[in-house]
Amino acid sequence: MTNSKRIPLFYITTSFYWFALYTYVPYVSPYGESLGADMRLLGLIVGAYGFMQMVVRLPLGLLSDYLGRRKVFILAGIGFASLSAFLVFFFPSPYMLLLSRALGGVAASSWVAFSVLNASYYKREDTAKSVGYINASNSLGTLVALLVGGFAAQQLGVPYAFLLAGIGGLVALVMGMGTKETGVKEKRLVPISGTSRYSVFDVLGNRQLLYVSLLGVFIQFVRFASQFGFTPLAAVSLGASQFQLGLLGVLSVLPGLFISPLTGTVLLKKIGERKLLVVGFALAGVSCAMIPFTQSLWQLFGVQIIGSAGMSCVFTLLMGLCIRDIPAEKRGAAMGFFQAVYGLGMFLGPFVIGWMGHGFGLTTAFVAAGAVGIVGMVMVIFLYQKY
Repeated sequence: MTNSKRIPLFYITTSFYWFALYTYVPYVSPYGESLGADMRLLGLIVGAYGFMQMVVRLPLGLLSDYLGRRKVFILAGIGFASLSAFLVFFFPSPYMLLLSRALGGVAASSWVAFSVLNASYYKREDTAKSVGYINASNSLGTLVALLVGGFAAQQLGVPYAFLLAGIGGLVALVMGMGTKETGVKEKRLVPISGTSRYSVFDVLGNRQLLYVSLLGVFIQFVRFASQFGFTPLAAVSLGASQFQLGLLGVLSVLPGLFISPLTGTVLLKKIGERKLLVVGFALAGVSCAMIPFTQSLWQLFGVQIIGSAGMSCVFTLLMGLCIRDIPAEKRGAAMGFFQAVYGLGMFLGPFVIGWMGHGFGLTTAFVAAGAVGIVGMVMVIFLYQKY
């Protein structure tokens, strides 16, 4: 199969994969609350998704490098995405929701393989462009998921959003079987230490990778504390319907559909990496802190759009930077490390904010999460040129 056919099929698979992961996300915290979970358990439920990625992604990246294969991990991830959704539909309970989000985290860990396989379809100098394209596929799949999920939740009930996600995963699995490997194909030994050019420490000791990964923690902390965490509860307090919750989710990814490809091309050339990162972190932090002060759903929707634009810009740049200077045979390890480290932010964001919300209220929690975004901005201002 030629690249002209391989790449579109890969991006279609990518979109259905994210459809399976995100059709029900706006309803996780409200649905968990309706099933009897308190704020602390909700924090664990939302955070389980990031915790499993933190644990699984680096070993997965190392193993995919060793085997020189990405497709098998892509298919396994899609399978877990489908399973995690079906479990909640057939066995609804707070602790099944917790298990589901944990399995969803395992599924999302295969994003390592997606990212590296995608980069292998392009020349090294086009890494940022390739990231923009796959992130646009990500955003498109997520956008459709949230629209369809919102309609299903409004008309049939929240559980049917989970059912649709499971079905979408099955479609992705069938499509994914037609994708092709490229780039590194033979097994490569990736020793933990030593002088070999395939040493893991050569990758994990890369200062730019470490710096970019730390920035990833900050941006994911803000995103999963707010957009994919407790912003839906703020919307419910303003009287949002199930469809409006879905629309809120749409607005968390719609800007990324346009910002991601532009970030890796036009914006990068005209503005530069450092300034884009500063602006992105500032938008993410300020918008998060504004959430509890919105007085209407329209205001909340506007804040969501602003925050999403900033987060999409930052994340696209970080994904490209983490593997830009890494040899092809080590990119699985580098991407796995990056995604495992930023998984810490995906776990800590909802976990910490859940506990803060329980003890001090959601207003304090959202402001604290916004401050984390500003810390990320400060780190870019003072440390970016050193790496």
